[in-house]
Amino acid sequence: MVSALAAGAGLHWQEMAHADTPSLARLRLRSVSLRSFQRMAIATLVLLWLVVTTGALVRLTASGLGCPHWPTCQANALVPQDSSHALIEFSNRTISGIAMLAAVATAIMAYRVAGVDRRIAHALALAAAGTVAQVPLGAITVAFDLNPYLVMSHFLLAMAVVSLSTWATVAVFRPGAARSVVGGRIGLLAWAAAAVYLALIVSGAFVTAAGPHPGSTTTPIERIGNFYDAAWLHVRVATTFTVLLVALSVWLWKRFRGSLAQRLSVVSVVLLGCQAAVGEYQYRNGLPWDVIALHVALAATLLMTVVTLASLVGALAARADQPVKT
Repeated sequence: MVSALAAGAGLHWQEMAHADTPSLARLRLRSVSLRSFQRMAIATLVLLWLVVTTGALVRLTASGLGCPHWPTCQANALVPQDSSHALIEFSNRTISGIAMLAAVATAIMAYRVAGVDRRIAHALALAAAGTVAQVPLGAITVAFDLNPYLVMSHFLLAMAVVSLSTWATVAVFRPGAARSVVGGRIGLLAWAAAAVYLALIVSGAFVTAAGPHPGSTTTPIERIGNFYDAAWLHVRVATTFTVLLVALSVWLWKRFRGSLAQRLSVVSVVLLGCQAAVGEYQYRNGLPWDVIALHVALAATLLMTVVTLASLVGALAARADQPVKT
């Protein structure tokens, strides 16, 4: 009896092993290499940057209603016909669609790469969800004739997605960034600078919402608040961010001179100087749309740089604080 049961059990486990072999093979085929994942993460981040910059062009060239229908451009045509405004807006829609697919693909890949921290995968999943949410939000924005609050939400969500994707991409290459997000007092300073920079972007969005570029010249669009009051607040937030970034750069120079984080802090200060110069020029020269477009592109670039810097500082400080093994 016992021997019969043992023989039956052995046969049963052999059958299960053979049955599971194809499943394991399929699972291996579905796995993704770390190198492919890293490349995809970088490509997605570049696409998300393009979404921000082309979206700014849509607004600044008054092309926000260049395609009055969604998802097609005109009621009887998928692509724009004979209008530069329609071409600009549809180009942004196309890039946004590609970026959405790339963000979703990157998030799926994150769960199939062996050894990737689940916090990275979750962050990329949130970034993908935010990118997908841009689709209905964009449709609603067009349907409500570029309501300034909806336009602002559209822009700020794009910047939030860029922030998440940047942190996750850095953590893919530097896993310590996921394990030690803060990393002591210098890490707190770095993330405080990143938080204030996000506040600077929000205040800048209010400046634009009160400014002379509503996004369309064919439909009257409400402006929000007073331009000069919004600009006053924007400058104060910019000053706060400058103080924090310079303090962080000095601290890194003294404690981690020569490190990637220290060199990147210098790049951040240079970008901030360029951003300030462009902002001052546009303010004193009637807010030309092409200069504002450069201002937005620099803002997105500096955001990626500052989030990368904070991620690196957290990992660097945590590693420096670890006791030395003897």
